[in-house]
Amino acid sequence: MSQDTANILVFPPSVSVAAPAFAGLMEWLLPYGILPAPGGSMLVAGVLLMLLAGGLAVSGTRAFKRAKTNIDPRQPALVLVNDGPYRFTRNPMYLGMITLNLGLTLAASLDWGLLTTPLLALTLHFGVVLREEAYLKTKFGEPYAMLLKRTRRWL
Repeated sequence: MSQDTANILVFPPSVSVAAPAFAGLMEWLLPYGILPAPGGSMLVAGVLLMLLAGGLAVSGTRAFKRAKTNIDPRQPALVLVNDGPYRFTRNPMYLGMITLNLGLTLAASLDWGLLTTPLLALTLHFGVVLREEAYLKTKFGEPYAMLLKRTRRWL
């Protein structure tokens, strides 16, 4: 692995797919019945959250592409991105992954998603975000320190 990377512990899209897949499997094997049956207001809330998640992911990806930097966190950061959703959150794509998991949880009434959503958030926070922050501080110095002061990590 190159020295010019964040040295993340997990690949974010993989854990983003694994979390709801695990919740679905466990719902099938060991349902708890905590959430109401799928449909109604839970379905609407879940779909709205999934749309929000998609918007975060797409806008974050577009901002990276406009800046001509790598989207894959296993590759070097070429520039700091601070436009688009990055004006409000330093992690819109990861926030989108968490929001998507929560939306799927509500829309499909996946009781196990109540566990996998916070586990996904913790995994991304400790396995990816904190490592990226340390890497970006070293790589970009003061410009990144200024970004930290004006933009929230999550919301």
